[in-house]
Amino acid sequence: MAVLDNKDVLTTDVKLKSNAPYFSNRSASGKFQKRYLGVQFFELSFNVQFQSEHINQIQRFIALYQHGRVFDFPMSYAGEYKGTAQGIISSVSNNLPGSRQVTLGVFTGTLEAGTLVQFQNHGKLYTVQEDVKSGGTLKLFPALMGQVQAGEQITYRNPKGKFVLTNESFDFDIKSLSQINFKATEKI
Repeated sequence: MAVLDNKDVLTTDVKLKSNAPYFSNRSASGKFQKRYLGVQFFELSFNVQFQSEHINQIQRFIALYQHGRVFDFPMSYAGEYKGTAQGIISSVSNNLPGSRQVTLGVFTGTLEAGTLVQFQNHGKLYTVQEDVKSGGTLKLFPALMGQVQAGEQITYRNPKGKFVLTNESFDFDIKSLSQINFKATEKI
């Protein structure tokens, strides 16, 4: 998001939505079942506020990204890590797409459930499903979308999501202080 990351354009009202398509059913015995039918992905919505003399920055952002080019967006508070894990966290073995577990190398502290993580090899955001300590097995949701190599670093501090714009149109108010809403979906 480097294009709009400056003092002239204010990003506000950021909303991150996790989409996990599933089917649920409750049997006659009362047992509840939930099956995931598709790929989990994040949707992003944010507003930008700007003065009329800075409209060229907004027009540039739209021109660069409206046709499916990927942009990075910092996860802000959702990606701000406040846990106890310290050091470089990496995978110790190769993991193929579809796997939901990655064995980790040596680090200190605990990588907590709910932490957003990202692998060096691909930009998909994953959620840690259970607390894990050094040398343990990292359980993820969703299943891996790309291969994870042995020794591959895992970003757990301030990951940046990779998104594509999904707006069908852009309305420009012709006034001194304007605002535009952008919608995007995670690049998988």
